[in-house]
Amino acid sequence: MADELLSREDGPVHRLTLNRPERRNALTPELAAAIAQELDLIEERGAALVVVLSGAGGHFCAGLDLRWLRSLGAVPPVPQLQRGLAAFQSAVIAIVRCQLPVIAEIHGSAAGFGLDLALACDMRFAESGATLTSAFSRMGLVPDGGSTFNLPRLVGLGHALRFLMTGETVSAERACALGLVDEVQPDGELEAAVTSAAKAIAAAAPASVRAIKRLVRADELGGLEQALSAEGAAQIQALQSPEFQRRLEAFVNR
Repeated sequence: MADELLSREDGPVHRLTLNRPERRNALTPELAAAIAQELDLIEERGAALVVVLSGAGGHFCAGLDLRWLRSLGAVPPVPQLQRGLAAFQSAVIAIVRCQLPVIAEIHGSAAGFGLDLALACDMRFAESGATLTSAFSRMGLVPDGGSTFNLPRLVGLGHALRFLMTGETVSAERACALGLVDEVQPDGELEAAVTSAAKAIAAAAPASVRAIKRLVRADELGGLEQALSAEGAAQIQALQSPEFQRRLEAFVNR
């Protein structure tokens, strides 16, 4: 997966870049699992103090790659769906469990599981032209990357329900006003702003930074894991439904 997940050290800041620009960095189970594995390796190496997660080609992540899903057949076997979902969800858990702060750098679109991936990060910076959407309900699906747990904690119950149920797309500025992202930068200035913020964090005492993340996020893990389990079960049902199949065909053929 070295070509689809770029991993680069930049002093104390380690950059992970999803590199499937022709698919707007849509995720396969293999790519999601590679994110989790690489985060573990970054921690083991001990050189980095902050991780930045971004996407190549002007987009963060378009979510699950529907070509992978269609490759499983008209009625995907449940064991294959379960294995795929476990791989996708491993990336979310790895971000939260990672001892290092993980910053999402959001260019272009963050949609579906791509949004879930950003929500799992400790901070989210977006360029002014970025857009964010859950999109699951528009496809006859449900979130499966923890957003039913993470989103209400960030934006409140009402905003979270409206956002998830309608599948609306929001601008970076609107997302910032809601609390969905932490900072918006003009197009072309985002990477420099993220690097500056990451280096400011890296300049703090590493042990303090790690302890703060652990103390702030430790209580989330149990609830997040329960939410991922419930989301996964609901998603497997949704993926096998005639409603999803109808909407998938319409999406592919449009």
